[in-house]
Amino acid sequence: MGQKLETEVIVIGGGMTGAGVLRDLSLRGIKAILIEQQDLGHGTSTRNHGLLHSGARYAVRDEEAAIESYRENLILKKTIPGSIEQTGGLFVKVPEDDDQYIQKWLTSCEKVGIPVEEIPVAQALHQEPYLNKDLQAVYRVPDGAVDCFTMVVDVVADAVKHGAKALTYHEVVDVLTEQHRVIGVQVRDVFTGEKKEIFAQLVVNAAGPWGAEIAQLAGIPLRMINNKGMLAIFSHRINMQVINRLRMPGDADIFVPAHNVTIFGTTGMNIDDPNDFSLNRQELEGMLAEGKKLIPKINEFRLIRAFSGSRPLYQESNVADTSGRNVTRGVALLDHHIRDGMDGLVTITGGKLTTFRFMAEKTVDLICEKLGVKATCTTDQEMVPHRKVDEFFKEVDMAPAAKHKLFHWAGTKAQKIESALKEKDSNVVVCECEQVTWAEIESVIPEEGRFHLGDIRRRTRLGMGPCQGTFCNHRAAALAVEKGKATIEEAQWAIHHAVFERKKGMDVVATGETAKQVQLMETIYKVSLGLGEGENQYV
Repeated sequence: MGQKLETEVIVIGGGMTGAGVLRDLSLRGIKAILIEQQDLGHGTSTRNHGLLHSGARYAVRDEEAAIESYRENLILKKTIPGSIEQTGGLFVKVPEDDDQYIQKWLTSCEKVGIPVEEIPVAQALHQEPYLNKDLQAVYRVPDGAVDCFTMVVDVVADAVKHGAKALTYHEVVDVLTEQHRVIGVQVRDVFTGEKKEIFAQLVVNAAGPWGAEIAQLAGIPLRMINNKGMLAIFSHRINMQVINRLRMPGDADIFVPAHNVTIFGTTGMNIDDPNDFSLNRQELEGMLAEGKKLIPKINEFRLIRAFSGSRPLYQESNVADTSGRNVTRGVALLDHHIRDGMDGLVTITGGKLTTFRFMAEKTVDLICEKLGVKATCTTDQEMVPHRKVDEFFKEVDMAPAAKHKLFHWAGTKAQKIESALKEKDSNVVVCECEQVTWAEIESVIPEEGRFHLGDIRRRTRLGMGPCQGTFCNHRAAALAVEKGKATIEEAQWAIHHAVFERKKGMDVVATGETAKQVQLMETIYKVSLGLGEGENQYV
């Protein structure tokens, strides 16, 4: 057995919920270590449409989730503004939708306190010209757009700044128990295979869709519904505000603006395997057909990729609901000492991306109660360091587009990036689509651990544009080798992994220009660079 570590609380899961719990613990002075099997945000937290819910979507069917969403919407806009664009949102009624639903929805929104404003159809069409010209009613709500990638990274970074630790690429292989009490976990480094034991007074299961697997390691049955949804990304931003269809929540009825693109979705299908991120062309075509009712010209826009992720829905009863639409989006906080007679383990699941902070607050309140700690939550007041960094990059000679992007993306790395940009070749733009410079890439390469283009992408937007890394993945890897940041073997592995992952999302939308892009990518990497198919065994 390898290294042994000790802390007060172990948090399993590096998504938004786990990140929120880690930060709340650190702000209350409780020592904690976060364990994540891959990179931060690998699972559900970055596999969604990035909608900051106003709660209006759930007002009719799930009052509790609606109330929680609206309250947290206001708090997150105040405390994590660097990862939120206050776009506002529209709920739009098209001819196919039930006339009677409008009044029911308005009454429900008023009951739970969500502000709704009706706007003239002509005004809506002026603001969002791609909307269906036959729409019959439009209402404005305080929806927003979340950058899931920056949010999870920044929340964990703030926790680490306050004394917490985070172990990525460490898989929990066993939950250690002693006399009906969880005392820690055994983890395995997924790259080296080395195992470590980490001991703590309390373990938090915040593993989302993998939560049932973690509970099972402790001998606890946990009924989770993993509800997989498919989403697609358009190559440019076709709407400035969030657009929702004014009906009971269903498939393919949300368009969310995200930086320079639009994310469209989603579907709902219950699956058994939380690692199932499969994509289906027929499912995509069904989405587009449904989305056409809101945006008639939808088939004229270029799709650059599709992706999927699982919503972790908690339900004790055996209710047959294959869509998952009728399962509450409310929070489930389980004390396994009370529920199962196993002390030292708490599960937090359900909820929404929008409600992650509230989920963390409730979890840490319980932890404090169990540990006898008297400390109140401050995450509803204390701001995560803002990403907007206008004071930097004024004297750096670089393309205006790249400089503009850095103002809203560099975050806590701003000073390091600015310093690097003044050095020779550091201001070279490696990714033209997203204007990513070598200085940014270098700032997020870890001192220890494997060189990983996917991790760099999540922190810089490398390869997220229309070409999906066709050119920049190889450039970044080559520069990493040239500057001593990666070995040739690490760079080759990273390129294989990046191309394989990007191509999965492109293949399912590969018609027209995107089909040509896939062919170009394959030609460059298979023919010109000689990368074969035999190395697709990836983390």
